[in-house]
Amino acid sequence: MPTFSLASLKKIYFKNKLKFLELIFLSLFLAFLPSFEAPKNIFLGGYLIIALYRQSQLTSSKWSVWDWVFLSLITSSLLSALFPFVTGGYEWRGFRNMLFWVIFGWTLYRSEYNESEKKYLFIFAILMTLPPLIWGLMEYFVLQTKNALQLHSVGHVNHSAIYLCMITGSSLSLLFSQFQKGQKKYVFIATLLFIFLTYSVVISQSRGAFGIAFLLIYSMFLLSKASVKTKVLYLTLLSTFLVTIVFIMPAPVIEKQIANQENHIVLSYRDLVWHAAYEGAKLNPFLGIGGGNWKHIHIDQIKSAVESRGEIFNAEDFAFQWGHPHNIYLSNLVDRGILGFIIFLSFMHTWLITLIKSYKKFNQDSKAMLFIMGSFSAWSTIFGIGFVNTTFHHENALLALFFLGLHLNYLRQKNQLKLFE
Repeated sequence: MPTFSLASLKKIYFKNKLKFLELIFLSLFLAFLPSFEAPKNIFLGGYLIIALYRQSQLTSSKWSVWDWVFLSLITSSLLSALFPFVTGGYEWRGFRNMLFWVIFGWTLYRSEYNESEKKYLFIFAILMTLPPLIWGLMEYFVLQTKNALQLHSVGHVNHSAIYLCMITGSSLSLLFSQFQKGQKKYVFIATLLFIFLTYSVVISQSRGAFGIAFLLIYSMFLLSKASVKTKVLYLTLLSTFLVTIVFIMPAPVIEKQIANQENHIVLSYRDLVWHAAYEGAKLNPFLGIGGGNWKHIHIDQIKSAVESRGEIFNAEDFAFQWGHPHNIYLSNLVDRGILGFIIFLSFMHTWLITLIKSYKKFNQDSKAMLFIMGSFSAWSTIFGIGFVNTTFHHENALLALFFLGLHLNYLRQKNQLKLFE
């Protein structure tokens, strides 16, 4: 498992001090991403400045489909900020967020990191989740200052669970890479890490994360190159654990679902939020209301729109009091309109095609599969939990683009980005 030593750092420092500084800023950003807001933003800005400067000094490589995908995400967000339905709101803040998220992933994809540096970053991102996770567990179980498990900077239980779901899948990817190398000592360590992170998702009380996490884990086991004996053993243990926490000793997330069913609120009023989002999207169908302007939609605007179609308006059918539409697809439709929605679906589709092509090409290569499965974990989490929550924003968007960026970086250096040949 060790991939980065003091000797490696010295070599980078004496060979390229600017790259050394870039890796330091990126490492500090990853360290603070789930923990503290201000340092995270400072180190992200520092990393982008240095990385973009370094890349401007290199010979520019040919553009791939992914360069156009990243550019289109930024462009659609810019257009919705320029021509929003709700003016004077947060449309430029929404554009700024999207700009930073996408440029981060785009820059990482075009960075010149070797395989050991990428593996170090991958493992470091997983390990840096542990300090805020342990603190969150202390707040929840010991200090009892929180009523659910949360990561300090990520915040709300559902958003923290999304982050943990991605990290859990990535830790399983790390475990499989040790299996393929036959490193038994590190297999044991990686197994303990995976179990601990899986437990954190189970107690997070997020139904979406719980469901997607187990679908992701089962999928990754089936796709892995572990022996049949190993797959049967692990999947039997996993299935036994799942049956236990669902039917025999229900976990809090299962009890929450049972209580919601008994109270006839299975979706926790998400249907009302989705109905509101669908009507909100009609206010400016092509370019949307502008990113971040959801809270600026007034119920009277919806009432006027509904009654203008000759329909009866009932305020109880709509819910705008929550901070976002709780659905990544509706969120894109509302914020960036049909254009932004189509571009986001294209982003999702291109990512999936890249994963499929990568798996077919590199499924025997443990180094490649580490990044491919990490990327698969991010894809499954963002677009799976995205049906019941707004997943592609803030820390979760940055983490997803981090894993995608490492995956694309590997493919670019192997000249394997010609996806549609």
